Amino acid sequence: MKVSNHALLFITAGIYLALGAVAGYSTINAMLLLFLGIYRFRWDRSRFSVVLIAISLLILILNQLLFVALILLISLGTYYYRARPPVAGTYVNKHQLLLNLHLDEQSWLLHSMSFWHVLGEIRMDLTMAIPEEKETTIILQGIVGDVDIIVPDDYGIQVEASVLLGQIGLKQKKESGVLHRYSWKSPDYEQSEYRLKLQLLYLVGDIKIRSI
Repeated sequence: MKVSNHALLFITAGIYLALGAVAGYSTINAMLLLFLGIYRFRWDRSRFSVVLIAISLLILILNQLLFVALILLISLGTYYYRARPPVAGTYVNKHQLLLNLHLDEQSWLLHSMSFWHVLGEIRMDLTMAIPEEKETTIILQGIVGDVDIIVPDDYGIQVEASVLLGQIGLKQKKESGVLHRYSWKSPDYEQSEYRLKLQLLYLVGDIKIRSI
């Protein structure tokens, strides 16, 4: 156990030094603080977590202005490429700096939607939703995102999720790391009465998809 811990420590230190030499230690430290702020905000919703996230983003923007602008342009371009309206039904398409979307307290109409944001918190409970169509597409994309989606157990689900830094949890599975991509489709997707397509893409993200 001690050998494994020492090996992990050396590997982590090596990765930190390598990334710091390439991107700058202030940038790497800001990214670590950003991830810590998002993790804390998910559990305590404290003002300290919000301040930590804001300061980290400010440091990143000031230190890597060109890099941040490049990421924003690529992210927006990818979003507009993905955000194609469905053939039928209501479709909501929005992009904004801050997104605070909570659809988890009372009955609400579920329809296809796509959102792009710089910083966002999304809570959706589809067990309380009334689906407008048999198949619904939800696209969530941005720089920093904290996503928690509850899906009825009898829904067919197709998930495409990517995070540069963070974690993705689907039902009982949870994976975290760097450059993480997750793709999954329920075996009975085509036969399900209601079907949900999720496309989630974030630079830094904490994504949780649960079934009830």
